[in-house]
Amino acid sequence: MMTRPSIAFLGLGAALPERVRTSADPIFDPIREAARAQGVSEATLFYGNREHRCLGPGESLASLTAQAGRAALEDAGVRPEQVDRLYGYLAVSEFITPNELYQVHRELGLGSHALVVPVQADFGNFIMGAVLAWEAMLAGHSERALVAVGARWTGNLDYAQGHAFGIGDGAGAAVLGPGERLVLVDYVADTFSNEYGAMTLRPRPEAGFDKPVYGLEPSRGVEAFLHTGMEGPPKLVERLLRKHGLTGDDITLVSHQATRKLLDHWKERIRPREYLHTLEDCGNVVLASIPVTLARYHHELRTKYLVLLGIGIGAHQMALLVRV
Repeated sequence: MMTRPSIAFLGLGAALPERVRTSADPIFDPIREAARAQGVSEATLFYGNREHRCLGPGESLASLTAQAGRAALEDAGVRPEQVDRLYGYLAVSEFITPNELYQVHRELGLGSHALVVPVQADFGNFIMGAVLAWEAMLAGHSERALVAVGARWTGNLDYAQGHAFGIGDGAGAAVLGPGERLVLVDYVADTFSNEYGAMTLRPRPEAGFDKPVYGLEPSRGVEAFLHTGMEGPPKLVERLLRKHGLTGDDITLVSHQATRKLLDHWKERIRPREYLHTLEDCGNVVLASIPVTLARYHHELRTKYLVLLGIGIGAHQMALLVRV
C-alpha cells in the first residue's frame, strides 16, 4: 500500500501596515454610545482590541500581501520559481474581478507555470486554501504551493456599526510542501447555507453607501453570530478531536478573531492548552488573522497538535488539525 506523503507548512509570513489606529479613536464614538444603551445589540458584541493597523490612501493591499508571501518563502527556504500554485484571496480587491491575487503573483515573480486559485470564501480563505493545496499535492498535481491572503476592510465599513470596532488590515501567507513539522493531518467542515445573506459585503444605499460595505443584516446577522457563530465551532472542533482520540489539552488553538466575546466563549468550550491570537494589537484582520498569528508564534508551539479554526459568511466553518 502506497504511503501518502506528509504535507506541511514549510514557512509562514505576515505583513502589517505602519499606520496604527487605537481603540480610543473618535471614529468609534458612535459605537461606544450605542454600547452604553440597554440590551444586547451589535455594539455590545465586538470588543477586546486596543489597536489595529490601517492601509492609507495609495497604499497597495497586493504589495502588502506580496510582502507576507516573500517572508513565508524566506522562512521556508523556497525560491519563487519553485512554487507551482498560488491559493488565497485579497479583500476588498481593487476590482470585483479579477482578484488582486494575480497582482501578488506578479509582484512575487512567480512563474507563468504557477496556477493562481482565488478562494472566495471570506473569512475562511486561508484554511480552505491550505486544504485545497494539500489535496492537490496528495493527488500528485502540485509540489509546493503558496497560500496568501490579504485584508483591507477598514475602507469598507460603516463606523456606526459595532463590528467595525476591531477590524484592521493585514496580510499573511504560508508555503506548503513535503515536510515533517507542522504536518496537515485532517480537517472537518460544516456548511450552513440557511444563513446565506445574514452577513454581507454589498452597497448599502439605504445607509448612504454606494460602495460595498460589510454588515450584519438586520435581525438575521446578530442571530447568526449568537447561535451558529458561537456554538458551531466548539462542536466542530470536538468532532475533529474525537475522531483522532484527542482532547483540548492536546492542542494549541488559533482561530478567527472577530471579538474577545467569541474567543472567550470558544476557549471555555474547547479548553485548549494554549490559545494564541493577535486580537489585542492587530484587531480582527478578517481573512488574515490566522496566518498573521501563526507567523508570529509558530516557532513557539508547545503542544503536539495545532488546530486552526475558521468561519465564513457563506456560512461555513472549517477546522484543520496539524501535527507539530
